[in-house]
Amino acid sequence: MSIDDGEDPADLSESSDEEPVLVSPAERRLVTQPLDLSVQTLFDQWGEKLLILPEIQREYVWDNGKASRLIESLLLNIPIPVLYFAENEEAKYEIFDGHQRTRSIVRYMNNEFPLIGLSVLKEYRGRRYHELPEKDQRFFRMRTLRVIVISIESHPNMKFEIYERLNTGSILLNAQELRNSIYRGPLNKLLHELVKEPIFRSIIGTKLPRNRMVDEEITLRFLAMHALLDKYRPSLKRFLNEYALSMKGASDEQISEFRALFFRSISLIQETLGISAFRVLDENGDRVESTVNRALFEAQMLAFSWVNREDSVINPQAVRMEVAKLFVDEPFMDAIQRATGDRSRTMRRLRETVAALTQAGMALEVPFDLSK
Repeated sequence: MSIDDGEDPADLSESSDEEPVLVSPAERRLVTQPLDLSVQTLFDQWGEKLLILPEIQREYVWDNGKASRLIESLLLNIPIPVLYFAENEEAKYEIFDGHQRTRSIVRYMNNEFPLIGLSVLKEYRGRRYHELPEKDQRFFRMRTLRVIVISIESHPNMKFEIYERLNTGSILLNAQELRNSIYRGPLNKLLHELVKEPIFRSIIGTKLPRNRMVDEEITLRFLAMHALLDKYRPSLKRFLNEYALSMKGASDEQISEFRALFFRSISLIQETLGISAFRVLDENGDRVESTVNRALFEAQMLAFSWVNREDSVINPQAVRMEVAKLFVDEPFMDAIQRATGDRSRTMRRLRETVAALTQAGMALEVPFDLSK
């Protein structure tokens, strides 16, 4: 499969196969509050930007027929499914589940579409909100909607868990898309910036960041492992969640350090491996397949980040040949293709990548004990 702008981001030549992880009682803290909001209150909160969308929420996709059936249900006082909002640090509500319903109500009250396809209130077909009888307008504004509010007092991991479980759309949000919404902040912005850099794009092989935030996740994985490899234990998803949470308020100095670390590593990789980076190679150092492997990305970015350039011999041909030798080793291939979130496999691919670079004449200063 060739890498191009249409690559399937789910096909990255590895599987994480992570085991379930015990969740401590403290991490299970979930505080919710049921509310009954009137349609008018919902409309006002949207207009005042007190009710907002997480960054990852999809665009409004309901057609006018589906929106009209919702409006008809409210006019008939038929209960509609519960909406889920999450309280944030700014005392605003993020819509976790119910975006399409909320936007349909707002659009109708703004007279943006006429009612169509009604099965009961056929006399209101073709009418916009302002064309309804005043009595029905008042009735509509007073209709109540049941809302479950996830309190800010809830543990962030539970917030992530709820978002993941409520995500029942036709295209499920993946873990990084959820992080992008839940753990917004300076680190998130940096990830979006780094994955657009020409040097990164040239190695990955696409003009634009790949769909579903694949590139943002592998970059986050590198930064998290670089900082906390000694503390890493599966599951990888939880590890990345907790790191993203801890960096929500990263300082300007930390962000500058992350940026410098990324460029130092990716620049040396481009100089030595070029488009052979992050892929399985043949005995001549040429890539066997063009698909980027996330576990290789992690191992190579970490190993190159530990290179002491001043004490190293930079010989691209030697580097490619030594790295190519790794792919004839079955345990190494196992470590980059199966259950890659496993700690022992993580350490194995790191040890062997470090050894390959050392054999090629590079001096590495590894800050962690890779034998554990």
